[in-house]
Amino acid sequence: MPRITKPLSDAEIKRSKPKEKAYKLGDGQGLFIVIRPNGTKFFRFDYSLDSKRKSMSFGVYPDISLKEARMQREATKQLIKQGIDPIRNKKSHDITTFENVTEKWLEIMKSEWKEVTYVKAKSVITNNTYPYLGTKPMKDIKRTDILDLIKIMEKKGTIESANRLLNYIERIYKYAVTYNIVEHNIIADIDKRNAIKKPTVKHFPAILKKEDIKVLMKDIQSYGTSFRSDISTVYALQLAPYVFLRPFNLRNLTWDEVDLENALLDIPAEKMKTGTAFVLPLCDKAIDILKQIMPYSYGDGTFVFPSPTSKIKPISENTLNQALMRLGYKNTMTTHGFRAMFSTNAHDYIKEHGMHSDIIESCLAHIESNKVKSAYSRDSKMRYIDEKRELIKWWDKWIINL
Repeated sequence: MPRITKPLSDAEIKRSKPKEKAYKLGDGQGLFIVIRPNGTKFFRFDYSLDSKRKSMSFGVYPDISLKEARMQREATKQLIKQGIDPIRNKKSHDITTFENVTEKWLEIMKSEWKEVTYVKAKSVITNNTYPYLGTKPMKDIKRTDILDLIKIMEKKGTIESANRLLNYIERIYKYAVTYNIVEHNIIADIDKRNAIKKPTVKHFPAILKKEDIKVLMKDIQSYGTSFRSDISTVYALQLAPYVFLRPFNLRNLTWDEVDLENALLDIPAEKMKTGTAFVLPLCDKAIDILKQIMPYSYGDGTFVFPSPTSKIKPISENTLNQALMRLGYKNTMTTHGFRAMFSTNAHDYIKEHGMHSDIIESCLAHIESNKVKSAYSRDSKMRYIDEKRELIKWWDKWIINL
């Protein structure tokens, strides 16, 4: 007998408090409300059509009441009975909503940007605008609506992302003006210098001292048993110190970039910040970790560390940083910090491993800053490969000997 979900009440929704991770409360028949860590609450509706699972947004609470969300659910169910996809139907009825216009603009930019740029831009836009403005016609959006988004991001401390978001929205409005969707680019009237706080320049927190790294490694190893967590987070956190990739490349790592036979990671140019293909040798410990995660994610989807909610998505941008915070490393260690941890100690122990700075920088996928030197170097992803293997072996042993 199918489980019957108890219907929600307005009082229950109002009482719901944000948690460390987003969670949902079900109303039944596919309708539920999502409560995000920033306090935003919005309705979603899950349904099946043509043997495919789909999900659509009904809007932000309390702008959309529980009663209105239920009415949308019933109307949507009628469309599904007729074999009509409600998402496509919604888009075809109002092509001027912020989400529809943005998706068209993103489609154009996808062919112009590197994949890493496109993925980051889409993430910043969709996560910070769609829950608030997605279903709103662009002509009805006011400057204060945009500034409210910026204030929300400033409260979260994501000032740099807020700056980027404002630039993206301005370009979206220019696109909308070009194609007569709106008459005026409202972002042009915003004084950006005063609208957004200036970000404080700071380095990513990182643990660098030998004795502190020893404790960190023990904490990482115990994360899976100390905290309730998904398997992707556990193994991604374990792998991070041995490959010290940029956070984007670590969480978006795919199985076709993993060569266990030759003990290599081979990441294409379009996914690298530098725009250059990158190869990193794998130490024995890294290979062991990848083999442990393989039964859980290989063959199910593209990603080595898939999201616990969808095999076709990677773990989220803040997953590993939140894991480090749970371990007690708030403001002292981040995922990006593993790069500084490797770089600092590899440079400090050059006499021990015998590899010069160029080899260390190559392992970090850093581009040569000396233009003359760079011009005469053969920029190949396999450059220094033997030296990099030796340095990675040394790093593996250095961590073990802690």
